Amino acid sequence: MKNKNTLFILIIILISLSLLGINALLSDKGDTVFIYCNSELYETVPLDKNCEININNTNTVVIENGCVYMKNATCPDKLCINQGKISDSSRDIICLPNKIIVKVDKASDIDAVSQ
Repeated sequence: MKNKNTLFILIIILISLSLLGINALLSDKGDTVFIYCNSELYETVPLDKNCEININNTNTVVIENGCVYMKNATCPDKLCINQGKISDSSRDIICLPNKIIVKVDKASDIDAVSQ
């Protein structure tokens, strides 16, 4: 009985590691940060440029070391701050109360879609 349980656990671990590896290979490494406010493009910044961007003097987006994150926000729950740092197109930072979306993508991909 112990051998079957151990084998089952090992199979689950191998499947989990395989899925993580596939996700890492398929996620697109972006090069540009797109910040939207009220459904309009607010600012576009290269991901390799370290800077702080103030949005409406109430929210702060920080780009540093190839990652972007929300540093300050006026929303009551601070979920956008707790979403952490992103560096690829697999996740976005969204602040619903302030209507802010922060995306990482390749600049050429966005241009191709908009044309």
